[in-house]
Amino acid sequence: MERPQQPMKMLQKLVGKHVTIRLKNNKVLRGILVNYDDCMNLIIDEGEELDQKGENVVVKYGRLVIRGTQILYITSEEAMG
Repeated sequence: MERPQQPMKMLQKLVGKHVTIRLKNNKVLRGILVNYDDCMNLIIDEGEELDQKGENVVVKYGRLVIRGTQILYITSEEAMG
């Protein structure tokens, strides 16, 4: 079984990479992680809102600031490889 990673170490590895974020209100956002803080607030560049399936772009935002308290989870295909 794979050991769980510490969240801050995982976020550090994701800086500069494409991430997908699901929020508590069921919105799905995608973009490049620029920075984060100790509260897991995120700054995302090239931010886009996706449909519920996470497939099609609904709205393009540009730079986003996402409150850590609103995040359910963060994924990245680049981190998996």
